[in-house]
Amino acid sequence: MIEELKIRNNDDLIYGLLYLPDNMEKKKYPLVILSHGLSLNHSIMKSYAQKLQKENIISYIYDFRGGGYDSRSSGKISDMTIDTEKEDLINVLDYLKRISCIDDERIYLAGHSQGALVTSLVAVDVESQIEGLFLFAPAYVIPDDMTEEVRRPKNVLNLMPEHLGTKYIESAKKIDLYDDIKDFNKTVYIFHGQKDSRVPVEYAIKADEAYPNSKLIIYQDEEHRFTEDTKADVVNTIKNVIYSNEE
Repeated sequence: MIEELKIRNNDDLIYGLLYLPDNMEKKKYPLVILSHGLSLNHSIMKSYAQKLQKENIISYIYDFRGGGYDSRSSGKISDMTIDTEKEDLINVLDYLKRISCIDDERIYLAGHSQGALVTSLVAVDVESQIEGLFLFAPAYVIPDDMTEEVRRPKNVLNLMPEHLGTKYIESAKKIDLYDDIKDFNKTVYIFHGQKDSRVPVEYAIKADEAYPNSKLIIYQDEEHRFTEDTKADVVNTIKNVIYSNEE
């Protein structure tokens, strides 16, 4: 069962889909909130949501305001920053944890690329409300991308050069990444492709060293976006973590 769910952020709306188990019982279910990467929208996370649904895990996929092309949420790409996406995720979490079928003691945050970066930054502020993180190819390279004098071809600013301007750059420059994330003490799983040319795997290795309680899983043949087989493996890990914590 999939429900369209729009969440208000002041005068704006955040568009998303809530994936619920098909044969729901009168009990509470774990939740995974899935945040997409830059220039994309909720559809890139559908495969994860579908796989989690089969494991009786609720998930929510949504569009950041101005977060990418074909976004169904309010907002313009030119107004989107790391800070506005952090605000969106906090609003989403605050809304979803109040839904009666969701177990507010088994809420996890997940994300891909910039969505994983945003998830990492938000997690420190909401640690008491969540149980852990699942990060897919987190774009920890973004702060460094802002300061390159000569842009590498896969610099994030080349993704949407007609939209990413001063507001985005200044927001990203404020991030002191490894210092910002080191105080998150709950479980963190980082999944990264060895062949990722957009976010070199070295950034994930350094994050794994910074987190007090993390596990890094490197897929030798994967690029920045994972294949369906790897997504299935990721979801299997998520399932095992969630249900082992339940016991």
